Amino acid sequence: MNRAETNSQLNAFQLMALVVGVIGIALLALGFFLSAEQFFQSYLFGYLFCLSLPLGCFGLMLLQHLTGGTWGLATRRLLEAGAMTLPVMGLLFIPIALSVTGVYGQEGILYHWSNPEALEDPFIAHKAPYLNSQFFILRAVIYFVIWAGIAFLIRRWSLEQDQTGNPKLPARMRVLSGLGVIFFVVTVTLAMTDWGMSLDPHWFSTMYGPMFMVGEGLITLAFMIVMMRLLLNTEPMAGVVSTKQVHDVGKLMLAFTVLWAYVSFSQYLIIWSGNVAEFTPWYVRRAEGGWEWFPIVLIIFHFFLPFFLLLSRRRKKNVALLGSVAIFIIFMRLVDMSWLILPEFHETVIAVSWTDLVAPLGLLGLWITIFLWIVKRRPLLPYNDPGMVDFAIGGGHH
Repeated sequence: MNRAETNSQLNAFQLMALVVGVIGIALLALGFFLSAEQFFQSYLFGYLFCLSLPLGCFGLMLLQHLTGGTWGLATRRLLEAGAMTLPVMGLLFIPIALSVTGVYGQEGILYHWSNPEALEDPFIAHKAPYLNSQFFILRAVIYFVIWAGIAFLIRRWSLEQDQTGNPKLPARMRVLSGLGVIFFVVTVTLAMTDWGMSLDPHWFSTMYGPMFMVGEGLITLAFMIVMMRLLLNTEPMAGVVSTKQVHDVGKLMLAFTVLWAYVSFSQYLIIWSGNVAEFTPWYVRRAEGGWEWFPIVLIIFHFFLPFFLLLSRRRKKNVALLGSVAIFIIFMRLVDMSWLILPEFHETVIAVSWTDLVAPLGLLGLWITIFLWIVKRRPLLPYNDPGMVDFAIGGGHH
Protein backbone atom coordinates (compact mmCIF):
# COMPACT_ATOMS: atom_id res chain seq x y z
CA MET A 1 0.00 0.00 0.00
CA ASN A 2 1.55 3.33 -1.06
CA ARG A 3 1.55 6.67 0.69
CA ALA A 4 -1.61 7.84 -1.09
CA GLU A 5 -3.48 4.75 0.10
CA THR A 6 -2.12 5.31 3.61
CA ASN A 7 -3.49 8.86 3.62
CA SER A 8 -6.78 7.52 2.28
CA GLN A 9 -7.00 5.15 5.24
CA LEU A 10 -6.14 7.95 7.66
CA ASN A 11 -8.72 10.18 5.96
CA ALA A 12 -11.43 7.62 6.62
CA PHE A 13 -10.44 7.41 10.30
CA GLN A 14 -10.25 11.21 10.48
CA LEU A 15 -13.70 11.62 8.94
CA MET A 16 -15.20 9.21 11.45
CA ALA A 17 -13.52 11.10 14.31
CA LEU A 18 -14.76 14.42 12.90
CA VAL A 19 -18.35 13.20 12.73
CA VAL A 20 -18.22 11.94 16.31
CA GLY A 21 -16.55 15.16 17.43
CA VAL A 22 -19.06 17.47 15.74
CA ILE A 23 -22.07 15.54 17.05
CA GLY A 24 -20.58 15.37 20.56
CA ILE A 25 -19.69 19.08 20.67
CA ALA A 26 -23.12 20.04 19.29
CA LEU A 27 -24.90 18.00 21.96
CA LEU A 28 -22.60 19.42 24.63
CA ALA A 29 -23.39 22.96 23.44
CA LEU A 30 -27.09 22.14 23.69
CA GLY A 31 -26.45 21.09 27.29
CA PHE A 32 -25.15 24.59 28.04
CA PHE A 33 -28.58 26.08 27.38
CA LEU A 34 -30.26 23.44 29.51
CA SER A 35 -27.91 23.79 32.49
CA ALA A 36 -24.77 25.92 32.47
CA GLU A 37 -23.50 24.32 35.68
CA GLN A 38 -23.87 20.80 34.32
CA PHE A 39 -22.24 21.89 31.06
CA PHE A 40 -19.07 23.04 32.82
CA GLN A 41 -18.92 19.95 34.99
CA SER A 42 -19.18 17.72 31.93
CA TYR A 43 -16.77 19.87 29.94
CA LEU A 44 -14.11 19.65 32.64
CA PHE A 45 -14.52 15.88 32.85
CA GLY A 46 -14.27 15.45 29.08
CA TYR A 47 -11.40 17.92 28.87
CA LEU A 48 -9.26 16.18 31.47
CA PHE A 49 -9.86 12.83 29.76
CA CYS A 50 -8.95 14.22 26.34
CA LEU A 51 -5.93 16.12 27.71
CA SER A 52 -4.46 12.80 28.84
CA LEU A 53 -3.52 11.98 25.24
CA PRO A 54 -1.53 15.10 24.21
CA LEU A 55 0.19 15.22 27.60
CA GLY A 56 0.95 11.50 27.39
CA CYS A 57 2.34 11.99 23.88
CA PHE A 58 4.46 14.87 25.15
CA GLY A 59 5.86 12.92 28.10
CA LEU A 60 6.62 9.75 26.12
CA MET A 61 8.21 11.79 23.33
CA LEU A 62 10.59 13.33 25.87
CA LEU A 63 11.38 9.91 27.35
CA GLN A 64 12.11 8.45 23.92
CA HIS A 65 14.54 11.23 23.02
CA LEU A 66 16.14 11.04 26.47
CA THR A 67 16.59 7.29 26.72
CA GLY A 68 16.82 6.26 23.06
CA GLY A 69 15.76 2.79 22.08
CA THR A 70 14.07 1.56 18.95
CA TRP A 71 10.70 1.18 20.70
CA GLY A 72 9.99 4.87 20.15
CA LEU A 73 11.12 5.25 16.55
CA ALA A 74 7.97 3.62 15.20
CA THR A 75 5.80 6.03 17.20
CA ARG A 76 7.97 9.17 17.33
CA ARG A 77 6.11 11.02 14.58
CA LEU A 78 2.80 10.04 16.18
CA LEU A 79 3.99 11.23 19.61
CA GLU A 80 5.25 14.49 18.12
CA ALA A 81 1.92 15.06 16.37
CA GLY A 82 0.07 14.45 19.63
CA ALA A 83 2.32 16.87 21.51
CA MET A 84 1.79 19.51 18.82
CA THR A 85 -1.94 19.57 19.65
CA LEU A 86 -1.20 21.11 23.06
CA PRO A 87 -1.76 24.71 21.81
CA VAL A 88 -5.25 23.61 20.69
CA MET A 89 -5.87 22.15 24.14
CA GLY A 90 -4.76 25.49 25.56
CA LEU A 91 -7.50 27.21 23.56
CA LEU A 92 -10.03 24.61 24.68
CA PHE A 93 -9.11 25.44 28.28
CA ILE A 94 -10.58 28.94 27.90
CA PRO A 95 -14.14 27.96 29.01
CA ILE A 96 -12.67 26.44 32.20
CA ALA A 97 -10.55 29.55 32.80
CA LEU A 98 -13.56 31.81 32.34
CA SER A 99 -15.64 29.72 34.74
CA VAL A 100 -13.59 30.93 37.71
CA THR A 101 -14.04 34.62 36.81
CA GLY A 102 -17.80 34.78 37.25
CA VAL A 103 -18.23 35.93 33.64
CA TYR A 104 -21.12 33.49 33.21
CA GLY A 105 -23.04 35.17 36.01
CA GLN A 106 -22.49 32.42 38.57
CA GLU A 107 -19.63 32.59 41.04
CA GLY A 108 -18.02 29.27 41.77
CA ILE A 109 -19.92 27.54 38.96
CA LEU A 110 -17.18 24.92 38.72
CA TYR A 111 -14.68 25.44 41.53
CA HIS A 112 -16.15 26.21 44.95
CA TRP A 113 -13.10 28.21 46.02
CA SER A 114 -13.70 30.74 43.20
CA ASN A 115 -16.88 31.91 44.94
CA PRO A 116 -16.09 34.93 47.20
CA GLU A 117 -18.42 33.50 49.83
CA ALA A 118 -16.12 30.46 50.10
CA LEU A 119 -13.54 32.69 51.81
CA GLU A 120 -15.73 32.58 54.91
CA ASP A 121 -14.31 29.07 55.35
CA PRO A 122 -10.97 29.58 57.20
CA PHE A 123 -9.43 26.56 55.48
CA ILE A 124 -10.17 27.94 52.00
CA ALA A 125 -9.19 31.46 53.05
CA HIS A 126 -5.80 30.07 54.10
CA LYS A 127 -5.30 28.75 50.55
CA ALA A 128 -6.57 31.92 48.86
CA PRO A 129 -3.08 33.22 47.90
CA TYR A 130 -2.79 30.14 45.69
CA LEU A 131 -6.43 29.32 44.91
CA ASN A 132 -7.64 32.54 43.33
CA SER A 133 -8.94 33.23 39.85
CA GLN A 134 -6.08 35.37 38.58
CA PHE A 135 -3.29 33.06 39.72
CA PHE A 136 -5.27 30.01 38.54
CA ILE A 137 -5.45 31.39 34.98
CA LEU A 138 -1.83 32.61 35.05
CA ARG A 139 -0.58 29.18 36.07
CA ALA A 140 -2.57 27.54 33.26
CA VAL A 141 -1.01 29.91 30.74
CA ILE A 142 2.47 29.08 32.07
CA TYR A 143 1.81 25.34 31.84
CA PHE A 144 0.70 25.49 28.22
CA VAL A 145 3.50 27.85 27.19
CA ILE A 146 6.09 25.45 28.66
CA TRP A 147 4.48 22.36 27.13
CA ALA A 148 3.90 23.86 23.71
CA GLY A 149 7.31 25.59 23.63
CA ILE A 150 9.27 22.42 24.33
CA ALA A 151 7.09 20.37 21.97
CA PHE A 152 7.61 22.91 19.18
CA LEU A 153 11.40 22.90 19.55
CA ILE A 154 11.61 19.10 19.62
CA ARG A 155 9.36 18.84 16.58
CA ARG A 156 11.32 21.48 14.65
CA TRP A 157 14.69 19.85 15.36
CA SER A 158 13.31 16.40 14.57
CA LEU A 159 12.01 17.52 11.19
CA GLU A 160 15.27 19.38 10.54
CA GLN A 161 17.08 16.11 11.17
CA ASP A 162 14.91 14.52 8.48
CA GLN A 163 15.98 17.15 5.99
CA THR A 164 19.65 17.63 6.86
CA GLY A 165 20.76 14.60 8.88
CA ASN A 166 22.67 16.97 11.18
CA PRO A 167 24.50 14.67 13.68
CA LYS A 168 24.35 17.35 16.40
CA LEU A 169 20.56 17.38 16.57
CA PRO A 170 20.05 14.11 18.53
CA ALA A 171 22.27 15.39 21.37
CA ARG A 172 20.45 18.73 21.33
CA MET A 173 17.06 17.02 21.55
CA ARG A 174 18.32 14.71 24.31
CA VAL A 175 19.47 17.65 26.47
CA LEU A 176 16.19 19.51 25.99
CA SER A 177 14.23 16.33 26.72
CA GLY A 178 16.13 15.87 30.00
CA LEU A 179 15.12 19.35 31.10
CA GLY A 180 11.66 18.82 29.63
CA VAL A 181 11.03 15.73 31.75
CA ILE A 182 11.70 17.79 34.90
CA PHE A 183 9.33 20.53 33.75
CA PHE A 184 6.77 17.91 32.70
CA VAL A 185 6.64 16.21 36.11
CA VAL A 186 6.40 19.51 37.99
CA THR A 187 3.87 21.23 35.72
CA VAL A 188 1.58 18.21 35.26
CA THR A 189 1.50 17.65 39.02
CA LEU A 190 0.58 21.30 39.58
CA ALA A 191 -1.93 21.32 36.71
CA MET A 192 -3.79 18.27 38.00
CA THR A 193 -3.74 19.78 41.49
CA ASP A 194 -5.32 22.93 40.07
CA TRP A 195 -7.83 21.40 37.68
CA GLY A 196 -8.77 18.18 39.46
CA MET A 197 -7.78 18.08 43.11
CA SER A 198 -8.95 21.64 43.88
CA LEU A 199 -12.53 20.60 43.10
CA ASP A 200 -12.43 19.65 46.77
CA PRO A 201 -10.28 22.41 48.30
CA HIS A 202 -10.28 20.68 51.69
CA TRP A 203 -8.57 17.55 50.37
CA PHE A 204 -5.06 16.96 49.10
CA SER A 205 -2.85 14.04 48.14
CA THR A 206 0.77 13.89 47.02
CA MET A 207 -0.12 10.89 44.80
CA TYR A 208 -2.81 12.71 42.81
CA GLY A 209 -0.44 14.12 40.19
CA PRO A 210 1.47 10.85 39.67
CA MET A 211 -1.86 9.01 39.25
CA PHE A 212 -2.72 11.27 36.32
CA MET A 213 0.77 11.08 34.81
CA VAL A 214 0.77 7.29 34.82
CA GLY A 215 -2.75 7.25 33.41
CA GLU A 216 -1.65 9.62 30.64
CA GLY A 217 1.23 7.34 29.74
CA LEU A 218 -1.00 4.27 29.73
CA ILE A 219 -3.74 5.71 27.51
CA THR A 220 -1.13 7.10 25.12
CA LEU A 221 0.63 3.76 24.75
CA ALA A 222 -2.74 2.13 24.10
CA PHE A 223 -3.56 4.76 21.48
CA MET A 224 -0.16 4.28 19.84
CA ILE A 225 -0.86 0.55 19.52
CA VAL A 226 -4.22 1.31 17.90
CA MET A 227 -2.47 3.62 15.42
CA MET A 228 0.28 1.06 14.74
CA ARG A 229 -2.34 -1.59 14.09
CA LEU A 230 -3.98 0.79 11.63
CA LEU A 231 -0.72 1.64 9.85
CA LEU A 232 1.38 -1.53 10.18
CA ASN A 233 0.44 -2.87 6.74
CA THR A 234 0.78 0.50 5.01
CA GLU A 235 3.78 2.38 3.64
CA PRO A 236 6.20 3.34 5.02
CA MET A 237 5.48 1.30 8.18
CA ALA A 238 5.14 -1.99 6.31
CA GLY A 239 8.68 -1.75 4.95
CA VAL A 240 10.38 -1.10 8.29
CA VAL A 241 8.21 -1.78 11.33
CA SER A 242 7.76 -5.39 12.45
CA THR A 243 5.85 -7.08 15.25
CA LYS A 244 8.99 -6.69 17.41
CA GLN A 245 8.37 -2.95 17.75
CA VAL A 246 4.68 -3.57 18.47
CA HIS A 247 5.79 -6.11 21.08
CA ASP A 248 8.04 -3.50 22.70
CA VAL A 249 5.19 -1.00 22.99
CA GLY A 250 3.01 -3.79 24.37
CA LYS A 251 5.60 -4.48 27.08
CA LEU A 252 5.55 -0.81 28.02
CA MET A 253 1.75 -0.91 28.20
CA LEU A 254 2.02 -3.86 30.59
CA ALA A 255 4.53 -1.93 32.72
CA PHE A 256 2.28 1.12 32.89
CA THR A 257 -0.70 -1.08 33.78
CA VAL A 258 1.21 -2.36 36.80
CA LEU A 259 2.45 1.15 37.64
CA TRP A 260 -1.12 2.52 37.50
CA ALA A 261 -2.23 -0.14 40.00
CA TYR A 262 0.73 0.68 42.22
CA VAL A 263 0.17 4.45 42.44
CA SER A 264 -3.60 4.09 42.78
CA PHE A 265 -3.30 1.59 45.62
CA SER A 266 -0.48 3.59 47.22
CA GLN A 267 -2.72 6.64 47.57
CA TYR A 268 -5.46 4.56 49.18
CA LEU A 269 -3.01 2.75 51.48
CA ILE A 270 -1.42 6.00 52.69
CA ILE A 271 -4.79 7.61 53.43
CA TRP A 272 -6.24 4.45 55.00
CA SER A 273 -3.23 3.89 57.28
CA GLY A 274 -3.08 7.56 58.26
CA ASN A 275 -6.83 7.68 59.04
CA VAL A 276 -6.77 11.48 59.17
CA ALA A 277 -10.17 13.17 59.07
CA GLU A 278 -9.13 15.71 56.44
CA PHE A 279 -8.08 12.99 53.96
CA THR A 280 -10.83 10.37 54.20
CA PRO A 281 -13.88 12.29 52.82
CA TRP A 282 -12.56 11.91 49.26
CA TYR A 283 -12.86 8.13 49.55
CA VAL A 284 -16.03 8.24 51.67
CA ARG A 285 -17.73 10.16 48.85
CA ARG A 286 -16.73 7.38 46.47
CA ALA A 287 -17.91 4.60 48.77
CA GLU A 288 -21.64 5.21 48.35
CA GLY A 289 -24.28 6.10 45.79
CA GLY A 290 -23.13 3.40 43.35
CA TRP A 291 -19.56 4.73 43.15
CA GLU A 292 -18.42 1.93 45.47
CA TRP A 293 -18.61 -0.49 42.52
CA PHE A 294 -16.09 1.44 40.46
CA PRO A 295 -12.98 0.32 42.42
CA ILE A 296 -14.04 -3.32 42.00
CA VAL A 297 -14.55 -2.82 38.26
CA LEU A 298 -11.21 -1.03 37.97
CA ILE A 299 -9.30 -3.68 39.90
CA ILE A 300 -10.70 -6.48 37.73
CA PHE A 301 -10.87 -4.85 34.31
CA HIS A 302 -8.26 -2.08 34.50
CA PHE A 303 -5.58 -4.18 36.18
CA PHE A 304 -6.06 -7.95 36.46
CA LEU A 305 -7.58 -8.63 33.02
CA PRO A 306 -5.09 -6.49 31.00
CA PHE A 307 -2.23 -7.72 33.21
CA PHE A 308 -2.84 -11.39 32.51
CA LEU A 309 -3.62 -10.78 28.84
CA LEU A 310 -0.39 -8.82 28.38
CA LEU A 311 1.80 -11.30 30.26
CA SER A 312 1.94 -13.59 27.25
CA ARG A 313 4.65 -12.78 24.71
CA ARG A 314 2.56 -14.42 22.00
CA ARG A 315 -0.38 -12.14 22.70
CA LYS A 316 1.83 -9.03 22.71
CA LYS A 317 3.09 -10.04 19.25
CA ASN A 318 -0.44 -10.56 17.98
CA VAL A 319 -1.19 -7.10 16.60
CA ALA A 320 -4.94 -7.69 16.28
CA LEU A 321 -5.31 -8.98 19.85
CA LEU A 322 -2.99 -6.31 21.26
CA GLY A 323 -5.03 -3.65 19.47
CA SER A 324 -8.24 -4.99 21.02
CA VAL A 325 -6.66 -4.91 24.50
CA ALA A 326 -5.49 -1.34 23.82
CA ILE A 327 -9.00 -0.20 22.88
CA PHE A 328 -10.35 -1.82 26.04
CA ILE A 329 -7.71 -0.02 28.15
CA ILE A 330 -8.71 3.33 26.60
CA PHE A 331 -12.30 2.63 27.65
CA MET A 332 -11.19 1.70 31.17
CA ARG A 333 -9.21 4.95 31.37
CA LEU A 334 -12.53 6.72 30.82
CA VAL A 335 -14.08 4.67 33.64
CA ASP A 336 -11.17 5.56 35.93
CA MET A 337 -11.46 9.25 35.04
CA SER A 338 -15.19 9.05 35.83
CA TRP A 339 -14.39 7.74 39.32
CA LEU A 340 -11.76 10.42 39.90
CA ILE A 341 -13.82 13.43 38.79
CA LEU A 342 -17.58 12.85 38.62
CA PRO A 343 -18.26 12.06 42.32
CA GLU A 344 -17.26 15.66 43.03
CA PHE A 345 -20.38 16.70 41.13
CA HIS A 346 -22.82 13.79 41.52
CA GLU A 347 -23.58 12.04 44.80
CA THR A 348 -24.94 8.97 43.00
CA VAL A 349 -24.14 7.23 39.74
CA ILE A 350 -27.78 7.63 38.71
CA ALA A 351 -27.35 11.41 38.81
CA VAL A 352 -24.66 11.31 36.10
CA SER A 353 -25.86 13.47 33.20
CA TRP A 354 -25.98 12.55 29.51
CA THR A 355 -23.60 15.44 28.88
CA ASP A 356 -21.00 13.54 30.92
CA LEU A 357 -21.13 10.91 28.18
CA VAL A 358 -21.03 13.16 25.11
CA ALA A 359 -18.32 15.55 26.42
CA PRO A 360 -15.39 13.10 26.29
CA LEU A 361 -16.58 11.68 22.96
CA GLY A 362 -16.94 15.11 21.38
CA LEU A 363 -13.61 16.46 22.60
CA LEU A 364 -11.78 13.21 21.79
CA GLY A 365 -13.24 13.18 18.27
CA LEU A 366 -12.09 16.77 17.77
CA TRP A 367 -8.62 15.96 19.11
CA ILE A 368 -8.16 12.91 16.87
CA THR A 369 -9.22 14.97 13.85
CA ILE A 370 -6.52 17.58 14.55
CA PHE A 371 -3.98 14.91 15.47
CA LEU A 372 -4.43 13.07 12.17
CA TRP A 373 -4.23 16.33 10.23
CA ILE A 374 -0.78 16.91 11.76
CA VAL A 375 0.27 13.29 11.20
CA LYS A 376 -0.51 13.42 7.47
CA ARG A 377 1.65 16.50 6.90
CA ARG A 378 4.99 14.79 7.61
CA PRO A 379 6.71 11.42 7.01
CA LEU A 380 5.64 8.71 9.45
CA LEU A 381 9.21 7.65 10.27
CA PRO A 382 12.35 9.65 11.21
CA TYR A 383 14.53 8.23 8.44
CA ASN A 384 17.68 10.24 9.22
CA ASP A 385 17.75 9.34 12.90
CA PRO A 386 20.95 7.35 13.69
CA GLY A 387 18.87 4.73 15.46
CA MET A 388 16.98 3.85 12.27
CA VAL A 389 19.80 1.53 11.17
CA ASP A 390 19.50 -0.64 14.27
CA PHE A 391 15.74 -0.22 14.11
CA ALA A 392 15.52 -1.66 10.61
CA ILE A 393 17.98 -4.47 11.35
CA GLY A 394 16.17 -5.32 14.61
CA GLY A 395 12.93 -5.47 12.69
CA GLY A 396 14.39 -7.87 10.17
CA HIS A 397 14.57 -5.34 7.32
CA HIS A 398 17.48 -3.94 5.34
